Amino acid sequence: MSVTTVNLYQQLAQMSGLEVRRDEPMARHTSFGIGGPADILVIPQDTVNLVEVVRTLATAGREPFYIGNGTNLLVRDGGIRGVVVKIAGALTGIEHDGNRLISAAGESLAAVCHHAAQQGLCGLEFAAGIPGSVGGAIVMNAGANGGEIAQVLEWVEAINAGNEVNRYQRSELDFDYRCSQFQAGRWVITRAAVALTAATPSQVRQSMYEAVEKRCQRQPVSDRSAGCIFKHPPGDYAGRLLEETDTKGMQVGGAMISPKHANFIINTGGATATDVLALINQVHDKVEAKFGVRLDTEICIRGEDM
Repeated sequence: MSVTTVNLYQQLAQMSGLEVRRDEPMARHTSFGIGGPADILVIPQDTVNLVEVVRTLATAGREPFYIGNGTNLLVRDGGIRGVVVKIAGALTGIEHDGNRLISAAGESLAAVCHHAAQQGLCGLEFAAGIPGSVGGAIVMNAGANGGEIAQVLEWVEAINAGNEVNRYQRSELDFDYRCSQFQAGRWVITRAAVALTAATPSQVRQSMYEAVEKRCQRQPVSDRSAGCIFKHPPGDYAGRLLEETDTKGMQVGGAMISPKHANFIINTGGATATDVLALINQVHDKVEAKFGVRLDTEICIRGEDM
């Protein structure tokens, strides 16, 4: 860690309402259980703390990397230089306003789905079983079963490039398949509202139960993974291409293509990011050789090699 980074750590450590760690293994903060150390990991207690952190880092000329629950993230084995700010686990809370649910960015998407079911609000059934935080789901425009977060999103509050918290209506934001403008990293989401539709709680619970059951049947939910590795190519499905290329069970070190679903790489124990990336490259080559299609990765890959 450089002298300037040590000084920054000391400055952040003196701020109230923050948990600040040095050389923190990112494997502890990703669903993959993989990743080298971050120079500094900061966990703010609330939005006020987060704004203070953002302004402090801006003054220092540092651009942090923001994470939620790390469910769609692969951190390379050399770790992340600079500052990682973790939103999940601290910025939590859900409010109910008519047919609208307002959630802090660090809240789990599962908790929001559960709350919707309790309140008899439908529209989030597609998201039942999707891991991760609300903020992370918006950044990636997470989706499943023909739905995606952007479809139910009403507004988002985010700290913008001017280091101020502003509210943005859905119509002001650019979303695409597994993509949003928040991926540029210059804004950090603090809160969001989803507009849902009234229904009976039993109907919503049943629909969500069926969505989760389907996910459990088809996906390796009990294994350590980062969700789907590849995006669907236009007019097709990544899973179909991978299945027909006979990639299930392919393995490099501790990383394996799930025997249950070919679009998942699982950590069988002791997998490194190097293992995962090598396996991704092998799969890329096999699919391209057979179909002439170069699959794009859906997971976020950050950090440095060893």
